[in-house]
Amino acid sequence: MELEDLRIVVLDERESGKLTGISRDIFEKGQVRLRELYSEAQSIENFLTDRGSDLMNEIDSLTVTLNDISRERFKKILKMAINQMDTHYVDAQELRKMIPEEREMYDDIHAAIATCRHSLIDGALVERAKAVQALLPSVSEGGMADTSPDEEIRPDESELPEAVSAGYDLVHVLDDIEPFMGTDGRIYSLIKDDLVSLPLRNAQVLYERNIALNIKVCK
Repeated sequence: MELEDLRIVVLDERESGKLTGISRDIFEKGQVRLRELYSEAQSIENFLTDRGSDLMNEIDSLTVTLNDISRERFKKILKMAINQMDTHYVDAQELRKMIPEEREMYDDIHAAIATCRHSLIDGALVERAKAVQALLPSVSEGGMADTSPDEEIRPDESELPEAVSAGYDLVHVLDDIEPFMGTDGRIYSLIKDDLVSLPLRNAQVLYERNIALNIKVCK
């Protein structure tokens, strides 16, 4: 693996907004070349020679260039993981451009984001839904509570299927959707005209993109 070849990879990564296709063994070859240079440097009797200086410069340049490649790609991979959290979509072609170690890192980052988001946000949404439920008018033994005709009355959670309890919306899917991981950790693979309950945040994204409609569940 020549230094100039690696520098071209760095330039390509910097100029492209997406991951570029690289050899799956690019870093392995870079490490092999570094070991060769270190071995040659150790064999020089008098390191204070022009060759000794050239070797150190090449070792430094190769190390910096390999780091530049990984840094440019890591930034894009991190951005992909964050975008998937918001849009629940990931470009399959981008995934195929990752080398195995990068794909493993991407999966770990995505899982960590989903876990943290669930801990910080979804739990609060469930508690908020429960609080709203407690404030809704209920049906007494003497008849209906005093509510306006347009007021929506949600059923008790015990009267709903588990998937349509607090923290979820029942939605009508208007178009086919790429498989995505919900904020509840489940994988959803949806097609047009599906009726499915989704976590509130996932459902909201679909509403905003006009690819799903909210189905109100009322008494």
